[in-house]
Amino acid sequence: MKKSANKLFWHQDQDLRSLAAFRILAGFYLIYDIFSRLQHGRFSLRWYTSTEHSFLDPDDTPHRSPVHRIWFYRGSEELQLCLFALTLLLSISFAVGYKCNVLTKTLLWMNVVAMQCRCMPPHDGSDTYFRHLLLWCIQLPVEKVWGIDAVRNRNSTPQQKTLNCHTTAIENRTAVWGIRLQMVIMYLGTIMNRTVDKYGYSTAIFNSKWLPPRLTAVHYALNASFSTRECWLGDFVRSNLRLSQFMTFTAMLMEGFAPILCLVMGDNIHIPAFLLFKLHFGLLVLMNLPNWQIVGMISSVIWIPSWAWHKLQYKLAMRLPKIMGVPPPSSPMSLEKKDMVVDTHENNESMEQKKAPKRRRRPYLTYFFFTYMLLDFAGNRSWIRKLDSGDIGEFLRFSQYWVMFNGPPTTSSQVMLTGALDGQENINVWEWIKTNGNIEVVDMVSFEQNIWTNFTHVYPSARIERTFSEWGDKVPDRSEHFLNSLCHLYPFEKLSLRIQYFTILPPGRERLKRSRSDRIKEVAC
Repeated sequence: MKKSANKLFWHQDQDLRSLAAFRILAGFYLIYDIFSRLQHGRFSLRWYTSTEHSFLDPDDTPHRSPVHRIWFYRGSEELQLCLFALTLLLSISFAVGYKCNVLTKTLLWMNVVAMQCRCMPPHDGSDTYFRHLLLWCIQLPVEKVWGIDAVRNRNSTPQQKTLNCHTTAIENRTAVWGIRLQMVIMYLGTIMNRTVDKYGYSTAIFNSKWLPPRLTAVHYALNASFSTRECWLGDFVRSNLRLSQFMTFTAMLMEGFAPILCLVMGDNIHIPAFLLFKLHFGLLVLMNLPNWQIVGMISSVIWIPSWAWHKLQYKLAMRLPKIMGVPPPSSPMSLEKKDMVVDTHENNESMEQKKAPKRRRRPYLTYFFFTYMLLDFAGNRSWIRKLDSGDIGEFLRFSQYWVMFNGPPTTSSQVMLTGALDGQENINVWEWIKTNGNIEVVDMVSFEQNIWTNFTHVYPSARIERTFSEWGDKVPDRSEHFLNSLCHLYPFEKLSLRIQYFTILPPGRERLKRSRSDRIKEVAC
């Protein structure tokens, strides 16, 4: 029994239907992401261009290598529309499984990386995580089932019209380990960045706000101005210190142990996978971070075990036999969960043994990415010396440095953008952009004296809020360049950018207090 369990662990059965479900959800997420990046028309598009009136200066980019300047080239609005349209078509192809081969998957990955890196200010950890998973999808047969090409192949082969239970026979086992360890490494790296990376392997680690006795990370996250939703549940958590401490503790447990348990729990893999899904769903309810939470929920479907799909597919086949195909006589419904998984694994092995031996190509590229992923992660933890100083990872945008929610923040800021139009002062430009021309006047006296705790709803979108969360602190001239460019897009006579700075107070006190005077930048259009 122990030998069988070890064999199952090292084999890491990956169901093709779980990969297909991830492919479909990831494809539709990409479609959503593209439209959300462009939802405000030319205002959104100008973040991705490098013309005279673009919102980012052409030199305002961290990517300085010649290859990156070509790969992540911004150019004109017309060029960007063409690139977004190409990425959209490739995303649709990926989602529906049409012409979804290694070439189109590679083109999709390259276009997604370029789309993200052309405009870095709204970039967050979800973009990095998603493109890493997309890279592993190139090396996995995510298109083998539940796609247009898969349906065509099934209809052209009569013997494949019955329900096929052998859905874990994936030749490239290294790629299976790669995508699974990628998820484990992301969560593990995030946990370590919050703890041992900052405090070392000593008792000082308990100074972390993520660990006992403090456990105040959720308190600081929900009391910040950035991405905090104002809802009854959020107010309830903010007013109950014990509850926020319990949420911090359980979040650390789930992020730290659930991904590892997914590797070792075999047929019970759905339990830790569901906990990860639940974690991200809860964060989506409390915080306005849709991209990160959606990617977290989507990636959890990769862990869905075979027996769950067998059970679902059998029920659908019995109800819709013409569409789903007729199930075989030995239905998985008559088997126990453990027997089902072992039976599928043994059947796959027996089928492989019956096949005539043929020479297979070794996936050397997969070996490279798998090895580099582990080495770069270990190098970022200072366990080993980085062989290339992380250059390959930065060049391919495949770095394994994970810092999501590492703080948590003890300071916060919010940016109010106002303008003057036809003699009317203090027009809320964020509202103007969000509603395509609706005029809302801001009481600036009240804004200066009071603290707006529900500022996340003021921004036009979550990505714009992310863009302005650290606005102007890293690039001092960024505000003036942005305002001058905005003058050429909208008919305002004057524009004003006001940044307010706050300190998030510890539990038992008021929520926020001003930490320094407001920073104001004005331009006449």
